[in-house]
Amino acid sequence: MKISEIALKLQIPRSTVHEIVHGTLGYLKVSARLVPKILMEDHKLQRVEISRRPLLRCQVGNGYEDTTHIGVGLGGDFQAKNNVFYNLITGDETWVILNTPETKRDSMAWKHPSSPVTKKFKVQRSAAKVMATVFWDAKGVILLDIFPQGQCINAAQYCRTHDRLRAAICRKRPGFF
Repeated sequence: MKISEIALKLQIPRSTVHEIVHGTLGYLKVSARLVPKILMEDHKLQRVEISRRPLLRCQVGNGYEDTTHIGVGLGGDFQAKNNVFYNLITGDETWVILNTPETKRDSMAWKHPSSPVTKKFKVQRSAAKVMATVFWDAKGVILLDIFPQGQCINAAQYCRTHDRLRAAICRKRPGFF
């Protein structure tokens, strides 16, 4: 319930209700933490294993340099600029929802400090969404490609995106090829 609803129902000033809820009872108004989906423990372990595969390829004995010295220094730069990860370009695609049915402010609720953190799972998808593809390397984003609404990636679209990526690499990372 909202403070104003309680005040109206009890016919007392809003400031008095706020003082009781916040000051006396110790409730705070917080937003639920939005998590995209529930990951089971085995899903988390699969993600860790998939992330480790490129590291294993770079170990001594596989024809690549030793990666034990790789780390992130100040400013997010790789400490060894000649390691294999500095030249790695990766990408991902996702659906971007164009409208949010409930704002963060709408999802706020009063919570007592001893109460558990509330989570809100997004269960309803919006009909208005577009596909976005992003490619990046250690220096930052190289290409952000947003497809028209209702269009998914097919072979022809993938080839066009690949051509745009190659042109962006040549423009933003001269000497890469």
